[in-house]
Amino acid sequence: MGRWSWSNRNTVEDCLSIDIFWLNQHKYLYGHRGGRLEWRNSRGYLTGTISVEVKIDDDDSNKNYIRFMYSRTSRFSDEKEDFDYKAGITKTRCNYGGFRYWFICPLVTNSQVCDRRVAKLYLPPGGKYFGCRHCYNLTYTSCKESHKFDNLFVLLAESIPGMTPEKVRYILKAMY
Repeated sequence: MGRWSWSNRNTVEDCLSIDIFWLNQHKYLYGHRGGRLEWRNSRGYLTGTISVEVKIDDDDSNKNYIRFMYSRTSRFSDEKEDFDYKAGITKTRCNYGGFRYWFICPLVTNSQVCDRRVAKLYLPPGGKYFGCRHCYNLTYTSCKESHKFDNLFVLLAESIPGMTPEKVRYILKAMY
């Protein structure tokens, strides 16, 4: 039962994401900038667009933010929902000089604002707002795949006297 719920979790690879390092690399984290971001699938088809506005004030880091502006149409109706909200941006000093920027997760879960400092914000399929992977309980595809043969190891171990699933895993790993 636990594995089933684990395997049904969304992965970060399923989501649209915004990366603070990408924004820095493309000069969004200097002063007051805006632009349009696009996501494309592996075949090059457009899968999503969003307008962003980034404000960085070096004198008062409490005023730093990214503003998200986008629309979403429901799959089941022609209803269009518009979104316009902000997430904070903060910075920390690095050990060898300079500093690093971070998003502040804007999501509210269990009546508490997350406020977690993260490098990426995600919008999962069916989600409305960008937030951190912890709030959305996201996993990675590689984590899901690392346990996909566990049931097979148990079945093999049960069919061989004195064998455990860990031994079966070890033997098969050594063979390949």
